[in-house]
Amino acid sequence: MHALCAALLVAAGPAPADDVLHRQAIVVDTHADTTQFIAYRGFDIARPQPEAQVDLPKAAAGGLDAQFFSIFVLPMRFKPAEWYGEAVHQIDAIDKLARDNPTKLRVARTAAEVRANASAGVISALYGLEGGHALGPGDHAAQLEHLRALAARGVRYMTLTWTNSNDIGGSCGDAGDIHGLSPFGADVVKEMNRLGVVVDVSHVSDPTFWDAIRASTKPVLATHSSARALTNIPRNMTDAMLKAVAANGGAVCVNFGSAFLDDAFHTAEGAVWAKKRTGPPWEAWRQIRADARAIEPKVPLARLLDHIQHVAKVAGVDHTCLGSDFDGVPVTPVGMEDVSKLPAITAGLRARGFSPADVEKILGGNVLRVLEANEKK
Repeated sequence: MHALCAALLVAAGPAPADDVLHRQAIVVDTHADTTQFIAYRGFDIARPQPEAQVDLPKAAAGGLDAQFFSIFVLPMRFKPAEWYGEAVHQIDAIDKLARDNPTKLRVARTAAEVRANASAGVISALYGLEGGHALGPGDHAAQLEHLRALAARGVRYMTLTWTNSNDIGGSCGDAGDIHGLSPFGADVVKEMNRLGVVVDVSHVSDPTFWDAIRASTKPVLATHSSARALTNIPRNMTDAMLKAVAANGGAVCVNFGSAFLDDAFHTAEGAVWAKKRTGPPWEAWRQIRADARAIEPKVPLARLLDHIQHVAKVAGVDHTCLGSDFDGVPVTPVGMEDVSKLPAITAGLRARGFSPADVEKILGGNVLRVLEANEKK
């Protein structure tokens, strides 16, 4: 379809048929940092929270069926001796949210439970540990025990590194970008495969990516990375990486952050992050978000669709998914301001000629397939 026609269709909102398709699909978001609001600021996301991009009313409006809540321990905020305990604390917070709202949210540990919850009209909460540094403190044996304990608590994927490198391997965000998977990291990947914890290759260095792809015997996820061919930043996946994830049977979940979708916006947002901030962390975050949202020109929704379409073209529609990074990125495209706007993706993909079956795969079917493959012994 002509690009102008497609843009007009998306701007008008989903057509009735597109809305039906969106509501009948199982919609899965593989990454949101809303956990930070819940665990450290006491947000009750069962109620509307204007400051958060994800709350349960917005999620219901957006047709979301399953949300992976990022279990992320900011290494600069907590001492290494506290990392594992803080990960447990965050899981406890989401567990409590689900207990307090059993008709709205249930913790899911399997793809079958996600499907059952969706059939019952209940959103699934799943856990993804962002950054293997949270397995510490302790020696390698202790860290592996922490991995097993977190898997028992319901962690379904682990991002091998965050912006900081760790004992597992090098990150793309620091001097470890030249380092790959360590021998201990290979042991971690092997144990993740045994436990059914999906290997997440977002944030890792390029060498760690390739080592992890070779080491994993089960499909991997890139839970919140976009296409490097369109936005040339280390956090995004090259075309060769997209093809490798497809060959592995995994999937790449496109990040909604404007800085992941557009080179010029990434440069401008980098300057925002570089400013020195004073005061409490949450006040600094508010200022970063306000400054980033003031950047012009805004990134349009079409740019997010471009990345989804590129991943689908290079890796295949069977290997494309959604990883918003809501509440972890300061700004998202116009028309995708929060989780309530998810139906615009279905409308946009349909306007670009994606079949209903392929849209359902991208919205969540591919993630459920990866989960099921990792569940198999």
